[in-house]
Amino acid sequence: GITAYYLGAYMTMTDGDTHSLQKMRENVRQNCSSSSSGGDGDDNDDNAMMSASNNTLDCRQLLWGSPHMEKYLKVHGQSDTILGADVIYTETSIKPLFDTVACLLKPDGQFILSRVNKWNGVENEVVIEAAKAQKLYCTRPSEGIFVFRWNGVEESGGG
Repeated sequence: GITAYYLGAYMTMTDGDTHSLQKMRENVRQNCSSSSSGGDGDDNDDNAMMSASNNTLDCRQLLWGSPHMEKYLKVHGQSDTILGADVIYTETSIKPLFDTVACLLKPDGQFILSRVNKWNGVENEVVIEAAKAQKLYCTRPSEGIFVFRWNGVEESGGG
């Protein structure tokens, strides 16, 4: 998320775990020195924003699945791109993840998942099948990288 921020993207970084969210916010404060920090430490607040010139970096709590994703959607809307890095730790987390992605991803959007580590033996095929259940089509441009788009939305530029 911080890399995308430095490349000029409007970025919202999320975590469901309160402790991890606090660590994320501290990491952002330390690595985005040109930013000013908002937020009062309440992990459910909507004031934890870092901003600089033309790009913005938010740190928000997001619990996967219903009703959390619907509440998040009402406040923040859908996203063009959702990035996830090593976010699948158990097989039971896959469905809530893809339910949330399906809720928050724009019709022409993409979910980019970096999955270098296979935590607890969760196989790639299980992840891809869960995406298909949400009508998300998977391409794998390189080892450990999965790009999910809605069925019928082809990758531009030769995909």
